[in-house]
Amino acid sequence: MVLLKKVIAFCLVLVISNFGEALGAQDKRPCPEPTAASDAKFRPGQVWEYNTRPHEKGSTLTILKIESLPKLGVIVHIRLDKVRLRNCTGGPEPDNFQHMPFAREALDRSVTKLVKEGDVPEFKDGYGEWRKDCGGVYTITVAEAVAVAEATFRKGLGYAVAS
Repeated sequence: MVLLKKVIAFCLVLVISNFGEALGAQDKRPCPEPTAASDAKFRPGQVWEYNTRPHEKGSTLTILKIESLPKLGVIVHIRLDKVRLRNCTGGPEPDNFQHMPFAREALDRSVTKLVKEGDVPEFKDGYGEWRKDCGGVYTITVAEAVAVAEATFRKGLGYAVAS
Protein backbone atom coordinates (compact mmCIF):
# COMPACT_ATOMS: atom_id res chain seq x y z
CA MET A 1 0.00 0.00 0.00
CA VAL A 2 2.91 2.37 0.72
CA LEU A 3 4.31 1.67 -2.75
CA LEU A 4 0.93 2.39 -4.31
CA LYS A 5 0.73 5.75 -2.49
CA LYS A 6 4.21 6.63 -3.74
CA VAL A 7 3.23 5.70 -7.31
CA ILE A 8 0.13 7.90 -7.07
CA ALA A 9 2.14 10.81 -5.64
CA PHE A 10 4.76 10.38 -8.37
CA CYS A 11 2.04 10.36 -11.05
CA LEU A 12 0.54 13.58 -9.73
CA VAL A 13 3.93 15.27 -9.66
CA LEU A 14 4.47 14.16 -13.26
CA VAL A 15 1.04 15.35 -14.30
CA ILE A 16 1.49 18.78 -12.77
CA SER A 17 5.07 19.17 -14.01
CA ASN A 18 4.38 17.80 -17.52
CA PHE A 19 1.29 19.92 -17.94
CA GLY A 20 2.43 22.79 -15.72
CA GLU A 21 2.06 25.53 -18.26
CA ALA A 22 -1.46 24.45 -19.21
CA LEU A 23 -2.35 24.02 -15.56
CA GLY A 24 -1.00 27.40 -14.47
CA ALA A 25 2.21 26.26 -12.75
CA GLN A 26 4.50 28.93 -11.40
CA ASP A 27 8.07 29.24 -12.62
CA LYS A 28 9.41 31.55 -9.89
CA ARG A 29 11.41 30.32 -6.92
CA PRO A 30 10.96 30.68 -3.99
CA CYS A 31 7.29 29.92 -4.04
CA PRO A 32 4.89 32.63 -2.97
CA GLU A 33 3.09 31.80 0.24
CA PRO A 34 -0.63 31.09 -0.27
CA THR A 35 -3.03 32.96 1.97
CA ALA A 36 -6.11 31.45 3.56
CA ALA A 37 -9.28 32.25 1.66
CA SER A 38 -12.98 31.65 2.03
CA ASP A 39 -15.60 31.03 -0.60
CA ALA A 40 -19.36 31.48 -0.71
CA LYS A 41 -19.90 28.02 -2.24
CA PHE A 42 -17.03 25.79 -1.13
CA ARG A 43 -15.99 25.02 2.47
CA PRO A 44 -13.54 22.48 3.91
CA GLY A 45 -15.27 19.22 4.80
CA GLN A 46 -17.90 19.39 2.05
CA VAL A 47 -18.35 16.25 -0.05
CA TRP A 48 -19.57 16.85 -3.61
CA GLU A 49 -20.72 14.75 -6.54
CA TYR A 50 -19.18 15.90 -9.80
CA ASN A 51 -19.33 15.20 -13.54
CA THR A 52 -17.34 11.96 -13.46
CA ARG A 53 -15.94 9.75 -16.14
CA PRO A 54 -18.56 7.16 -17.24
CA HIS A 55 -17.10 4.25 -15.21
CA GLU A 56 -16.73 6.28 -11.98
CA LYS A 57 -20.32 7.38 -11.29
CA GLY A 58 -19.92 6.83 -7.53
CA SER A 59 -16.83 9.04 -7.24
CA THR A 60 -16.96 12.06 -4.95
CA LEU A 61 -14.64 14.89 -4.03
CA THR A 62 -14.00 16.41 -0.61
CA ILE A 63 -12.98 20.02 -0.10
CA LEU A 64 -9.76 20.09 1.96
CA LYS A 65 -8.59 23.69 2.00
CA ILE A 66 -9.18 27.00 0.24
CA GLU A 67 -6.33 29.39 -0.44
CA SER A 68 -5.38 32.21 -2.74
CA LEU A 69 -2.27 33.18 -4.68
CA PRO A 70 -1.92 36.50 -6.50
CA LYS A 71 -1.26 35.00 -9.96
CA LEU A 72 -3.50 31.96 -9.63
CA GLY A 73 -6.47 33.33 -7.70
CA VAL A 74 -8.55 31.06 -5.49
CA ILE A 75 -7.24 27.50 -5.18
CA VAL A 76 -9.50 24.75 -3.87
CA HIS A 77 -7.63 21.68 -2.63
CA ILE A 78 -9.63 18.47 -2.93
CA ARG A 79 -9.50 14.75 -2.24
CA LEU A 80 -11.03 12.34 -4.77
CA ASP A 81 -12.51 8.99 -3.79
CA LYS A 82 -13.82 6.03 -5.80
CA VAL A 83 -11.87 6.72 -8.98
CA ARG A 84 -10.38 3.92 -11.03
CA LEU A 85 -7.01 4.23 -12.71
CA ARG A 86 -6.99 1.14 -14.89
CA ASN A 87 -3.86 -1.01 -14.67
CA CYS A 88 -3.27 -3.21 -17.73
CA THR A 89 -0.67 -5.26 -15.83
CA GLY A 90 -3.26 -6.67 -13.44
CA GLY A 91 -1.57 -4.86 -10.57
CA PRO A 92 -3.10 -2.43 -8.09
CA GLU A 93 -5.50 0.19 -9.41
CA PRO A 94 -5.39 3.47 -7.50
CA ASP A 95 -8.84 4.45 -6.28
CA ASN A 96 -8.26 7.86 -4.74
CA PHE A 97 -6.16 11.00 -4.82
CA GLN A 98 -5.41 12.42 -1.41
CA HIS A 99 -4.63 15.90 -2.73
CA MET A 100 -5.35 17.75 -5.98
CA PRO A 101 -5.28 21.56 -6.31
CA PHE A 102 -7.87 23.16 -8.61
CA ALA A 103 -8.61 26.67 -9.77
CA ARG A 104 -11.93 27.60 -8.21
CA GLU A 105 -13.54 28.10 -11.63
CA ALA A 106 -12.48 24.59 -12.78
CA LEU A 107 -14.02 23.05 -9.67
CA ASP A 108 -17.19 25.06 -10.13
CA ARG A 109 -17.51 23.64 -13.68
CA SER A 110 -17.15 20.11 -12.27
CA VAL A 111 -19.41 19.82 -9.21
CA THR A 112 -23.07 18.85 -9.49
CA LYS A 113 -24.48 18.27 -6.00
CA LEU A 114 -23.43 18.83 -2.40
CA VAL A 115 -23.75 15.44 -0.68
CA LYS A 116 -22.80 16.23 2.91
CA GLU A 117 -20.50 18.16 5.21
CA GLY A 118 -18.08 16.53 7.61
CA ASP A 119 -14.51 16.35 8.79
CA VAL A 120 -11.54 17.18 6.60
CA PRO A 121 -9.42 14.09 5.87
CA GLU A 122 -5.65 14.17 6.37
CA PHE A 123 -3.80 15.65 3.39
CA LYS A 124 -0.60 17.22 4.72
CA ASP A 125 1.77 14.90 2.81
CA GLY A 126 0.29 15.66 -0.61
CA TYR A 127 -0.10 19.32 0.21
CA GLY A 128 3.48 19.47 1.46
CA GLU A 129 4.75 17.94 -1.81
CA TRP A 130 2.70 20.46 -3.77
CA ARG A 131 4.19 23.36 -1.79
CA LYS A 132 7.73 21.96 -1.98
CA ASP A 133 7.46 21.59 -5.76
CA CYS A 134 5.96 25.07 -6.19
CA GLY A 135 3.04 23.28 -7.81
CA GLY A 136 0.45 24.63 -10.12
CA VAL A 137 -3.27 24.08 -10.20
CA TYR A 138 -5.62 22.24 -12.50
CA THR A 139 -7.65 24.58 -14.69
CA ILE A 140 -9.41 21.67 -16.42
CA THR A 141 -12.39 19.78 -15.01
CA VAL A 142 -11.94 17.13 -12.34
CA ALA A 143 -12.83 14.33 -14.78
CA GLU A 144 -10.28 15.64 -17.29
CA ALA A 145 -7.62 15.80 -14.56
CA VAL A 146 -8.34 12.18 -13.57
CA ALA A 147 -8.01 11.15 -17.23
CA VAL A 148 -4.62 12.91 -17.44
CA ALA A 149 -3.52 11.24 -14.21
CA GLU A 150 -4.59 7.85 -15.55
CA ALA A 151 -2.64 8.39 -18.78
CA THR A 152 0.44 9.34 -16.76
CA PHE A 153 -0.04 6.32 -14.47
CA ARG A 154 -0.32 3.95 -17.44
CA LYS A 155 2.67 5.54 -19.19
CA GLY A 156 4.66 4.97 -15.98
CA LEU A 157 3.73 1.28 -16.21
CA GLY A 158 5.26 1.16 -19.69
CA TYR A 159 2.10 1.28 -21.77
CA ALA A 160 1.84 3.53 -24.77
CA VAL A 161 -0.69 6.28 -24.31
CA ALA A 162 -2.94 6.96 -27.28
CA SER A 163 -2.72 10.51 -28.51
